[in-house]
Amino acid sequence: MAGTKRRAAKSQALKPPQSKRRTKVSGMAADNNELQKWFSENQESEDGRAVIMPEGFERLCEALGFDMDGIEPMVLLWRLNGVELGTVEHEGWEKGLNEMGVRDMPGLKRAVENTIIEFKRNPELFKAFYRKMFDYLRQDKQKSVTAEYAVAVLPVITSNMWVFERFAEFLKANEDTIKTISRDQWQSLLALARNLRPDMSNYSKDDAWPTMFDDFVDWATA
Repeated sequence: MAGTKRRAAKSQALKPPQSKRRTKVSGMAADNNELQKWFSENQESEDGRAVIMPEGFERLCEALGFDMDGIEPMVLLWRLNGVELGTVEHEGWEKGLNEMGVRDMPGLKRAVENTIIEFKRNPELFKAFYRKMFDYLRQDKQKSVTAEYAVAVLPVITSNMWVFERFAEFLKANEDTIKTISRDQWQSLLALARNLRPDMSNYSKDDAWPTMFDDFVDWATA
């Protein structure tokens, strides 16, 4: 059920805005690079830009063998400099491939998997990824992320950090009153997760945490 919930939330976010005009466009100049050929064959035109749209991005994930309910699609989007959830422009695509040093599907798959491994050794790398997720999850450039999306995505991108799982449970238990998560709350949650003891005994309401965290700790320790 949790997987279905996450898939539903992400699928809804992956739908392109209806107001934008998109057309299928012919390929760019021939290139022996397998991934550039893939982009050329799957690109669409949005406001004059060559882009991979959500439907194409899901095809890419399927080609790489990535489960859409896992963290891999999110990491892939980030490494390819996605502009929106499920949307990658050609400039960001090329930049990402060059940064990763890959030219084919197996290389791209390894690069994403290695990035996930590197998250465990490099907290600042994970921090950059985590912060970008907030921008991807915002709908229509809103200043906040819906609690529904947070509940669906947080346990996926932070599977080894117990605070996020408990916080997602807290949001779910309070879904009638907590509707959104602000950028400050999102970013502060990572700092909380890295410092909070399992029994939460080191949490202090006198510290400069968002007020929502006071309610979270009260709920979790009741």
